[in-house]
Amino acid sequence: MKSKQAISFLLKISIVALALFFLYDQLNSNASFKKFDLNNILLTLKNNFSVLVLVIFLMFLNWYVESLKWRFLVSKIEKISIKTSLRAVFSGITVSSFTPNRVGEYAGRVFCLKHADRIQGVLITVIGSMAQLIITIVFGLIGILLLPNLMPSFDSFINDLEFSYPIILFVVILLSVLLVLLFLNASVFTVLLSKFRFLKKFSKYSKVFSFYSSSELLEVLLYSFARYIIFTAQYFILLNIFSVEVSYINSMILITTMLFVISVIPTIAIAEVGIRGSVALYLFSLLSNNSIGILSATFCLWIINLVLPALIGIIFIFTLRFFRK
Repeated sequence: MKSKQAISFLLKISIVALALFFLYDQLNSNASFKKFDLNNILLTLKNNFSVLVLVIFLMFLNWYVESLKWRFLVSKIEKISIKTSLRAVFSGITVSSFTPNRVGEYAGRVFCLKHADRIQGVLITVIGSMAQLIITIVFGLIGILLLPNLMPSFDSFINDLEFSYPIILFVVILLSVLLVLLFLNASVFTVLLSKFRFLKKFSKYSKVFSFYSSSELLEVLLYSFARYIIFTAQYFILLNIFSVEVSYINSMILITTMLFVISVIPTIAIAEVGIRGSVALYLFSLLSNNSIGILSATFCLWIINLVLPALIGIIFIFTLRFFRK
């Protein structure tokens, strides 16, 4: 018993140490941070303090919605309070901060479950992540489709695609509809997996995909959509704070495209700021020469939406249960 307690404590200390190390290393070594003056960023935020409070509030709202979504999903295997769900979400953010493609998020959450099967908990968390990814892909495809409108050579681009553009539009709509329909009928995966004999011993886990009706999965998509709207609103507000003068519609085209690109690039969450900054700078430079403002807004969004929640999550890491009695 004491050995389990010792191992559990060492694991928690290791998670906290890794999270802090990766965060410090990223802040200390990222070249994009050297392109702007931190004092100027702080001064700008100070002069827009009430707006900054709004952006931070939206961060908490964002993760609160995610907590509602995860509690709703995990209720099929264990009833948990919103407090426990919030604790699981913030713990997951801390663990995911130093793991590739945020896979640590699954472990960070399921160790908050008291009785439920943890592998089922991981698969349920994957379902929630897939819903978020589908929203990102659908709106990203729309953004990419509209992106040529913002390019200086748009007229020649349209002439080159005079006949193929309608086909591209059809493919985008078809792919988006298929992704949503496939997700809403996730139970088909249980049926497909049951066809493989060597997977029958894992039927307990493949059945997870049949836990939810289409209406319940639609609710999960709506939770994900709400998070997407909150996140894009945060970015737009920060761009305005740093004087990146881009209209709301145009900024949404660029932001949705950026999020799509980032979603398909393998990365570690802590290292995302460099990639986000590069992609954002490339896209927003189509409409704005304020490179410092673009990078500053991207940096602040990363600090508020990832670093701050990861630091909050450190508190909850020590409540995780790696071993059960």
